[in-house]
Amino acid sequence: MTERQGYGDADAKRIIQRAAEIDAERGRQLDGAALREIAAEAGISPLAVDRALEEHESTALTPVSWAKRHRTAITIAVIVAALMLTWFVMRMATPIS
Repeated sequence: MTERQGYGDADAKRIIQRAAEIDAERGRQLDGAALREIAAEAGISPLAVDRALEEHESTALTPVSWAKRHRTAITIAVIVAALMLTWFVMRMATPIS
């Protein structure tokens, strides 16, 4: 394989991300210490890794609201209720022969 002399930040990020995806496909998992070691070898500061880990954990633990999980069902229920209400009002407004 032929390698270039240098890679820009965007290319380096894509290459490392793809390499991590390939490892993840094999079922490999890394703990915080391993992530810090890899980041240090890549020249990433420990503070940046700690911040990224904190951000990841805080978003991973954020509960999804009941309304967001059931948005489609709520929308359908509202539409059905509106149609039923419209039908009922129209039925009441129309004289029975």
